Amino acid sequence: MSLFPSFDNRTLLSCQLLLALAFSVAFFGIRRAHADMRGVGSIAYGFLIGVPGVLLLLTQGIFHPILSVITANFLITLSLICFCNGVLSLIGSIRSILPIWISSLLSIVLIAYFTLVHDDIVARIIVISLNVALIRALMALELFRMAAGRPIMRLFAFCMTFFAILTFGWVVIAMFHGAPKDLMQQDHVQTFILTLTILSSCLTGLFSLTICHDQALTLVRAESQFDPLAGTLNRRGIEHKLEIELKRNERANHPLSVALIDIDYFKAINDTAGHAAGDTALRTVATAISAQLRAYDLLGRFGGDEFLLILPHTPATGAKIVAERIGAAVRSFSGTNESPAITLSIGLSEAVPGDYSTSLLSRADKALYQAKREGRNCTRTVLIDSEIEDNSSQPLIEMFMSSTEPTLIQS
Repeated sequence: MSLFPSFDNRTLLSCQLLLALAFSVAFFGIRRAHADMRGVGSIAYGFLIGVPGVLLLLTQGIFHPILSVITANFLITLSLICFCNGVLSLIGSIRSILPIWISSLLSIVLIAYFTLVHDDIVARIIVISLNVALIRALMALELFRMAAGRPIMRLFAFCMTFFAILTFGWVVIAMFHGAPKDLMQQDHVQTFILTLTILSSCLTGLFSLTICHDQALTLVRAESQFDPLAGTLNRRGIEHKLEIELKRNERANHPLSVALIDIDYFKAINDTAGHAAGDTALRTVATAISAQLRAYDLLGRFGGDEFLLILPHTPATGAKIVAERIGAAVRSFSGTNESPAITLSIGLSEAVPGDYSTSLLSRADKALYQAKREGRNCTRTVLIDSEIEDNSSQPLIEMFMSSTEPTLIQS
């Protein structure tokens, strides 16, 4: 005995209605919580617009075909367009949906013709199905294109492909099997299609929610590693980046340097001018430092008035040049007639094979302490296994091998 004759078509459409309402509420909730997440609003409106479309479909045989057929199909088509636009925006696609608009408008015109001029339900089914299949196929292609490294998106694309094929199959069935006189008539094929429509809505909604969830987690992680006052990474974020860079440095054997940067006499700024002035000083320093960096350099507020700067592909000698440039930039950027220029004490170190973040930062901290002890407003470098000064003419590699004391480069 077949399962489908036991289903009532009006019940199936009612389930579709409730499902659309539930998903619209869910996506509007996501939109309110994450206003910056692109595409969520369009998906929510897609499900919401589908609600009156389904309601009007339920009135076939009660209201005039203009309402129960043409308007209903127009609203459902519009909901599919909104949903497609929302999903493409959500995954970051810039693909134009103009072909979908053209196809959808043409399908509505044909539905009106096969309803008011030449009443033919088979022709209407063929027109609707071809348009829906096109929309799903284009979505599937774009999902496949954007799915690199994102398995959930690839699975979403396979589902869209599957339902696009089934929808096209409906065209073939309608051409050879015919169609019931109306949508509500009990029929194996009709009921099977309605069941698949519910399954399609359910899966597409769930996949979209999953993508939203992944993006929300990404946003939360980014916010948890961001310092809103300085506009840089916070300590957690910059330490995480340092671990990544150390692992990359170990694999590629590229030079990597770090700088601990401290604002001189920051407590005095807070005590004399107030905490608002201290906050301004932090933002000023962060802005001035950022302006001197390359795209792949990383800056984070390490704590209080201290910043950690990560300089990939940069040896200690190059980092020292960057540090001096940063110090000059901060002094010129902050100095005004009303307030003195802000100065920085900077401690540098360069990573060595097998280095941990703790050992690397410990050397940079020793260098920073040395800079403070020697009058501030200067840069000091602590390397490993030797001690040297800027005015020494001895080759660097020879001095590294000549002593077991920490290296010190003065500026």
